[in-house]
Order: sequence, then structure tokens, then C-alpha cells
Amino acid sequence: MSDYLEETGKTRDRYNRLALLYDLDDVLWLGSKQYSRKKLIKATNLGDSGMVLDLTSGTGRNAGLLAKWVKNGTVIGIDISRNVLKVNRLRNSKYKNLHRVQGMVQSLPFGDETFDTVFCTCGMDTIDGPEIAVSEALRVLKKSGTISLLHLKSNKGPVDVFNFLSRFYAWVWRAEGADLLPYMQKQDVEMLVYKDFQIAEAIIVKKL
Repeated sequence: MSDYLEETGKTRDRYNRLALLYDLDDVLWLGSKQYSRKKLIKATNLGDSGMVLDLTSGTGRNAGLLAKWVKNGTVIGIDISRNVLKVNRLRNSKYKNLHRVQGMVQSLPFGDETFDTVFCTCGMDTIDGPEIAVSEALRVLKKSGTISLLHLKSNKGPVDVFNFLSRFYAWVWRAEGADLLPYMQKQDVEMLVYKDFQIAEAIIVKKL
């Protein structure tokens, strides 16, 4: 447990140091990450209300999209780094339905069955214990609610331009990648969407 907490602390400190540089990552990916975030939101079939949780909310690119989409609901973004949440707050100050919480996604400070939808884009690949985070996401998700995930895989396939970018991203952010399909298949969920992009995977499930 002490090793796990130490690694989580290192992750927090790294993002605190690099918070102002984080959005350069979207430039590096030539806009493909933001495009993928929008595609994931559309594929989830969100309504315009409800409680939505944005895991590893970071500088708020996904949180802003969610807050705009769920205009009559509430979006809560959680991240371990206070500095990226400051950027998040500045970027999305116009969205009054978006709230931010500093905390660990592996130990969510919310009650059981609180949220209608849980999102995590470009985050499960950078955290320690992604399976623990998914377990927590399922705990706070209401029955028949959905979890939508998009992240780099640990096995990234053949080398090409996007594979090179993913390896550079992994080096900068210490992103180990996450392969969560086998874990999801063992949970009490219905698989709605699974897309394998070789270097990344998208997963949308409904809690039974």
C-alpha cells in the first residue's frame, strides 16, 4: 500500500509541475484527442441532464464538452493535481454546472450510485491502479448508468506516426497504458461499445 501511495504522490507532483504545459499534448496529437473526446461523448448518447463524473479531469478539455452537453445537469471533474484543476477552472469558468474536486480516482469521495454517467478520456493510461479506478467508478455509478473510457493501451502495436506519438506521450507523462477489456468482461456490465485502435481503446459499458 505504501508503494502504491508513493507512486500516486509522484503522479500528483508531476502534473502539478507540468500543468501549464499539459495542453501542448493536444497540439502534439494534431487535434485527434479532442476529436476523439467529442466522438466518445456522442457515442454515449448523453441527455441534457443528470449527474456526470469526469475522472482525471485535468485541464478541463473533456469537462467543458460535458458541461456544454449536459446543460441542465451537473458535471463534477475530479483530479489529483490542484494545479491542473486551476487551469480547468479558468478554461471553463462560464459553465456554472461544472464543479471540480481534488482527489484520487482510486478512492472516490462520493457515495454509492451517485452518478448517471462516468467518463475518463486519456486518463486511465496515466494513473496507478486503473482497475481500482474502474471498480470505484462502478461503485459510484447508478444501475443502468454508463461508463465511457478512452485511453492508450500498454501494447501499442506496430510502429507508425501515431505509435511514435503515443510512445513520446508515455515517456513525458509516465503513461504505462491500460488494457481494461479483460477486466470489464468480468464485471456485472453490458458491453455497449468496444473499439480497438491498436494504440488505444474505447470502451462504453452499462452497469447491470
